[in-house]
Amino acid sequence: MKVRRGIRITAVLALAAPALIAIAPGTASAYPQVCKAGEKWATISGTKVSNAPTHMQGISIAPGSTLTRSITIKKDRTFSAGIDVTAEASVKAGVILAKASVTIGAKLAVAGSWTTSKSITDTWTFPVPPRQRRYVVWSGTRVYAGRYSYHVCKPGGRSYTTESGPWRSFRTQWTGSSLCGARYPAGSMESNAARLGGC
Repeated sequence: MKVRRGIRITAVLALAAPALIAIAPGTASAYPQVCKAGEKWATISGTKVSNAPTHMQGISIAPGSTLTRSITIKKDRTFSAGIDVTAEASVKAGVILAKASVTIGAKLAVAGSWTTSKSITDTWTFPVPPRQRRYVVWSGTRVYAGRYSYHVCKPGGRSYTTESGPWRSFRTQWTGSSLCGARYPAGSMESNAARLGGC
């Protein structure tokens, strides 16, 4: 009886062994799929916003006189939308700036765009001042900049590459005037134009 019991136990173990071996390959799958092969996406951080005059022209109006005329404001600076140090119009830059637009909640200029690179002519009317007044007529834009991390999913979808760098863009060209000597909020378009225009 004892011999027969030993044989039965050995037989059970022999039958169980293949099942244990069959499970082992499944446990080796330590790298699950984390993305879709070829997928591209970006994350944005450290966004800064500034008001940047791009065109400016100074005007001085004497007391007792008025001014109604077409005034040409000359280009002072241009800004581009892109990544790194060029206005790169590529799939990579497009993905990054699209993510920046969503993150900021505002439609930004696409990669490869530039602010107006020519002089701008508008008609302005200034009232009769009680004393000599100096103005800076300007056009400008809001400039956005920050850092990006750009990811591309590798074949198989179990890992991805990451590149990092700076991005920049802009939106909405503004036109207006600043009165020299007036108080404007620091960093506003009016304040920056007055300072850069020589008030």
